[in-house]
Amino acid sequence: MTEIAEKVPQAEILSQLAEEACELGHAALKLRRVLTGENPTPVTRDEAMAMLEEELADVDVCICEVEGIRPARMERIKREKRIRWLRRLGGD
Repeated sequence: MTEIAEKVPQAEILSQLAEEACELGHAALKLRRVLTGENPTPVTRDEAMAMLEEELADVDVCICEVEGIRPARMERIKREKRIRWLRRLGGD
């Protein structure tokens, strides 16, 4: 258990994770708007990328605080998802 998890109940860590995941979604959409030029946004590409990185870090910190997360299993799942994604794209 980490120092944060010792001080914050798991229910609140999960709430924080949900909030940060929503903010991550918004940051990804903001960067998409910058990249496509559709529905223009007043932020620059660098600003949008910085927002995305900030939210990715926030989500990652929350994930590390969730009890029962098994990093090795997460890595296996990520590998499997990358393979499925490539198959959908027509790769081997």
